[in-house]
Order: sequence, then structure tokens, then C-alpha cells
Amino acid sequence: MMYHSMSVSNATRLVQPVSKDDFCNGMRNLAGACVVIAGSAGGQRAGLTATAVCSISAEPPRLLACVNKDVYAHGLITRSGAISINVLGRQQEIIAKRFAGMVEGVAGEARFEEVGTWESGLLGAPVLTDALVSFECRVVEAIPANSHEMFVCEVIGIAGQMTNEDPLMYFNGNFSTLG
Repeated sequence: MMYHSMSVSNATRLVQPVSKDDFCNGMRNLAGACVVIAGSAGGQRAGLTATAVCSISAEPPRLLACVNKDVYAHGLITRSGAISINVLGRQQEIIAKRFAGMVEGVAGEARFEEVGTWESGLLGAPVLTDALVSFECRVVEAIPANSHEMFVCEVIGIAGQMTNEDPLMYFNGNFSTLG
């Protein structure tokens, strides 16, 4: 793998990054679609709520998903090489909260229970079939990025409702919709 570095002047190198608090406050103003990233390995499933997902290309179909290295799902994704990215609709806030660890006493496998319809995808990753859209992916590259790893994913399947329902968004520390 080859990375290209930019030519940086001495003046640019002397500029320090903003503080963590300033960065977090600024990021609260960047609205993001809520997704559940899920993986499975060795008979175990895990998932997390995230907004750090984006399209890379349509040809070939590729998505980028950023996952914290400290979450349990990261290990399952790394071992299996498969992932699902499930885009939530406005009526699925409880799913977002369960997978974000915001529902007391719900963790691990219990996150998949009582909410949504989950099926095993082509490569074994759990797929939320009643999401707005679910992307089944094969991880083709993992790029370390400090506390996270960026997974470059090839889309091998698409499922879900694919309706005109508003997506569930996360903005300024709250769940919301476009409307």
C-alpha cells in the first residue's frame, strides 16, 4: 500500500491542531445519517451505531466505514472480513440507541433482540432487512487511523425497504430527521 504525503512548509508544521473539546464542539454541527455497522464471527454478532460512513466510488461499488478499535464489533469485523452497513429511518431511533449503548442493560447479542428483522447476509454479517437500505460488504482494505480503523468495503449485496422515508440523523447531540 502506498500513501502520498503532501509537501508541507515549515510554517504549516508549526501550527498546532485544535483542542479535543473545540473539535468535538465543531463536529456537533456536522449532521450525519445514523447507521448500524454490524459484523459476525465464530457464532457471535456485534454492532454499533455510527455516522462515520461514506461512499467512495460507484465503479466498483465501495463504501468507507470508520470503527473504533476498542469496540467489540471491530474484532469481529477484522476476523470475518465482512460487514453490514444498515441505514436507519426516522422510526428506528430505538435501534440507534440500543447499538449506541444508550439503553441500560442492553449489550452484546441483546442489541439484536426485539428490534428490527435481522438476517445473516451472504458473508455472515447480520443485515437489518427493514432498514432504509442495508449494504452487505466485503472488507477489502483496513487503514489504521489513530483510535479508529477505516474499512474500505466492496458492496456485494443491497437489501432493505428503500422507501422515501426520512433517514434518522444525528445532529448537535440529538437524533432528528430531515423534516
